[in-house]
Amino acid sequence: MASIIEKVGLPYVLKNKCDYMERGKLGRDGHIELIPKRSYGEGTALLKPVSKSLMVSVSDLTYRQPIEHISRDLPEYFHINLCRGTIQGIGGARVSNVHSRYTPAGFSHRSVGVSFLPEFFDSFFGLRHGISPDALTEALNALGRFPLIPEAAVILKQIGGASFTGDIGNAWIEAKTLELIAIVLDWHRHLNATTQPGLRENDRTGIVAAMRYAAEHCSEPITLALLAKQAAMSISKFTAAFKTHTGVSTASYIRRLRMDKAIDLLKNTSAPLGDIAGMVGYKHHARFSTLFREQFGVTPGSFRKKD
Repeated sequence: MASIIEKVGLPYVLKNKCDYMERGKLGRDGHIELIPKRSYGEGTALLKPVSKSLMVSVSDLTYRQPIEHISRDLPEYFHINLCRGTIQGIGGARVSNVHSRYTPAGFSHRSVGVSFLPEFFDSFFGLRHGISPDALTEALNALGRFPLIPEAAVILKQIGGASFTGDIGNAWIEAKTLELIAIVLDWHRHLNATTQPGLRENDRTGIVAAMRYAAEHCSEPITLALLAKQAAMSISKFTAAFKTHTGVSTASYIRRLRMDKAIDLLKNTSAPLGDIAGMVGYKHHARFSTLFREQFGVTPGSFRKKD
């Protein structure tokens, strides 16, 4: 039985429109490393097989030219990823047959994702718990409206930075992927339970615009009035509609965005803590430290030392 790396990874690299990449390097352990041609960009992308039906992708790429990604005649599979850079947030899709997306010039991102065949989902959620893959498809389609699910982002970051290797490492990634799927399904179920049918589509569109604005400007002062303006609503209407649409308050949502960015900066930069506080929208280091400790149970300094 062919694995997902053979069904999806290799065909995408070798058979489909991937002219912007150098030919993929296949390692002894089954990893595929992709490097863009110099004229197109720089960085690397890695496909890591975990099991017959699960693989992990990790990329750090910057494109100098616009790119069209096209995959044809691939088997149906699921993909969930966390992207940071030009575009930030959790994304997901149920992919089959012809799949195409366009990447503009100047696009820069780091991402980690999991891809899995339907049998990976069925083996746990379907056979054991009677949950249909259609439930996951519906949840993944809804992800496009939300730039962040904090719990899911944490798991994907853990997968991307995993130090485990061999059979034990693969078992750990499988467990984390099941946890990730469960979080996405639970998030969508909660969303359906808290979203009132009376919320009009243009109001939902306005809320999404405000959420994206908050994600892109979380290092700046963000007021309710500013977000309400992005949504084209009064402050009172926006406050109620935001809670209805997301299940959390605007203050909680913005704090999650800022804390997630702080984690990234603490792990991947050597910037002083005071500078990081400013980078995530807090003028006073003490306030930032207090909120960080409330969120994660440790101070920013302690977190950096442990990491």
